[in-house]
Amino acid sequence: MAIEHFVPHPAPNDLMPLHTVFDLLRKTGHPASESTIRRWIDQAEARGEAMYTERRRFLGYRRYYVYVSYSDILMAHRDWVLAKDANEP
Repeated sequence: MAIEHFVPHPAPNDLMPLHTVFDLLRKTGHPASESTIRRWIDQAEARGEAMYTERRRFLGYRRYYVYVSYSDILMAHRDWVLAKDANEP
């Protein structure tokens, strides 16, 4: 019998800094701004969906960097593009 394992955290290689995700999406035909990506994260949290994010701070730096699950962002990007294309004539 197959058992699905519940993994509360994404694989370590799936987490990417927010600015890197922005750069990767900018190269697609449907670029999204950093504020749009942050809005997707906020909307997922408001709906109670799990979009995994981490705040990391490195030694010697004062600011935190937001790391996000690239898989979750890709699914949000897909939904955003499909909704955007549906509204166009």
